Amino acid sequence: MMESAPEPDVPEPSTHQEYLAERLQPESDLEERLVRQLTLCSVKLGHIEALLARAGTQLQGVLQDVHDTPLP
Repeated sequence: MMESAPEPDVPEPSTHQEYLAERLQPESDLEERLVRQLTLCSVKLGHIEALLARAGTQLQGVLQDVHDTPLP
């Protein structure tokens, strides 16, 4: 029987930015600024994804209400 290699440690989503920051050790000021900008963009993207998920849930609720409302 073949044994599979152990999976590498994958960080939890909440620590993903910290994980990236630790892995990307900048060698210059430009690289450091780039890492900071990438981290900031990643955080903003996470916030946008959360807002979209909430909006999707609300939209489904509205569509269900419309579907359940009898026509006059």
